[in-house]
Amino acid sequence: MRDTSQRLEQHIPAMRDYSDEQRERTAEDIAHIVNFLTAALYVDSDEIFTGFLVWTAEMLTVRGVPARSLLPCPDLLEEQLHDFPRARRLLDAGRTASASRP
Repeated sequence: MRDTSQRLEQHIPAMRDYSDEQRERTAEDIAHIVNFLTAALYVDSDEIFTGFLVWTAEMLTVRGVPARSLLPCPDLLEEQLHDFPRARRLLDAGRTASASRP
């Protein structure tokens, strides 16, 4: 998750100016994404993962964080999980669901 956080900063330059609290919230968001990805893989359910990502995008919007800031995370995770086709399938489904919301 640390690698994902560091690489996310490269995709979202505004993160470089985040406070410690904002960095902690971002790390928590990444951990939740990984946890829901794991749960979805365990039970082979796209809906668990896609539903969580859509909900997370909505919560980020409420917190004043652009929902689009969520989109690089599945990309970065997919790069790390390139040898796991089921994980890649779920990440792709999550990206599609997140991108399709208004």
